[in-house]
Amino acid sequence: MPGDLYLLAGRYRLIERLGQGGAGTVWRAIDEMLDRQVAVKQVRVPEGLSPAERARFTDHAIHEARSAGRLRDPAIVLVHDVVLEGHQPWIIMDLVSGRSLDKMIKESGSLPPVFVAAIGLRVLSALEVAHAHGMLHQDVKPANILLDGDGSAMLTDFGIAAQMGRPGDRYGSAGSPGYMAPERLNELPSGPASDLWSLGASLYTAVEGRSPFERALPAAVAAAVLLHEPPFPARAGRDFGALLMAMLAKDPAARPTAGQIRQALAGVPTVPVPRPRRARRRWLLPAALAAVVALGAGGWYAAGALGGGQETGRFTTAPDPCALLSDEQVAGLMKGKPERTATRPGECQWLIREPGRRLVLRAWAEKPAGEFGGPQVAQRRFTSEKTSRGAGEGTQGREARGRVSDVTGVGEAAILQNSFTLYVNTNKTGTSDSTLLFRTSNLLGEVIWHREDVPAASPVDKETAVAAARLVSAALSK
Repeated sequence: MPGDLYLLAGRYRLIERLGQGGAGTVWRAIDEMLDRQVAVKQVRVPEGLSPAERARFTDHAIHEARSAGRLRDPAIVLVHDVVLEGHQPWIIMDLVSGRSLDKMIKESGSLPPVFVAAIGLRVLSALEVAHAHGMLHQDVKPANILLDGDGSAMLTDFGIAAQMGRPGDRYGSAGSPGYMAPERLNELPSGPASDLWSLGASLYTAVEGRSPFERALPAAVAAAVLLHEPPFPARAGRDFGALLMAMLAKDPAARPTAGQIRQALAGVPTVPVPRPRRARRRWLLPAALAAVVALGAGGWYAAGALGGGQETGRFTTAPDPCALLSDEQVAGLMKGKPERTATRPGECQWLIREPGRRLVLRAWAEKPAGEFGGPQVAQRRFTSEKTSRGAGEGTQGREARGRVSDVTGVGEAAILQNSFTLYVNTNKTGTSDSTLLFRTSNLLGEVIWHREDVPAASPVDKETAVAAARLVSAALSK
């Protein structure tokens, strides 16, 4: 095991162990290149593997971590880097402030339905982003849902995320008893419905104060998931309770879709949310205590204390992305009449189904953290994003990612990266994406211009993404 001052990859200095579990050990570390604190996960390599099996395990872990690092959503704890040292995979992620939903339930018992529904909407947003990228989280549970001081939720531990359609994990199944969908326990292929089942189990636990399949032994929990129906969650109310029961259906095809879940969660009646039983400052500080959670099969997060009195920045909250571009502006950009949809909080999408064009706009406001004000946090996040996206340049499988380039005339700073992914059955056509990230004060925004059925020899169309971002920047400056 590394010591307290171990320097990983000549860059990440391990400071203290934050927790340990079946999938690895989590450390607080200093990124000496960027002078920032990060969380470093030392992935556990199964014992008894042959050299060839160990190499395959390591390659798989690195590939999945890199894929998870491309996921972008305000409710996702970001993966910044993955390194290999001494045949040992390490995953570098954000060091995030807050405590787990699991810990809140243990301290406060059952939580108000409206509070739980708001958590569900945030986690659902993170899962939809992952599923849109062909990734499954595989370990959604209360210990992996992190709550910030204002109650907003983030989903952690995308380091063990996996491609859709894979059967049970070859080197030991990721996940936790009571939060693994029946098809995963049966080692059948997983899909988005598997993650949504786990979300339903997590929300059930939060609103009832106990898990839906609570038993004394892990084997009994697994048997209950496969064979028994949970008690109706009486504290959730009729409609919310019915939604949770539907999400926990044994048959994946019988479960509601993400869109149906979102609609139902948004309709949970609003009631006053009581303050946590402990004062806010007490459960946010000190960072070392707030950071440690029980690590199941890979669940983890780390924390840094929130500071007070720092500059907020121009934006106390992020503006509605749908209000930053008019329909006329988007029609001109996309050369057609698109459908507009507020897909999730902080995101708006304009879609032309034929010939397959999509413009996505996201915006989120960073808050003061520790000794840094909101603009400083946003600047550091932007710098980190620039570094991690630049590291993804190159060709992997059927996907090619271009270099990260600076863009002028958009906010205070902006970068753009193009990517192209060939379809599975041909080397002639695929999908093209131009992704532009920009920063203005404490606000970060992202514009994604997506095109389908694009010839492989066709030049990239970065101009549309840049033009859209400049219109958004102008709207923000008013």
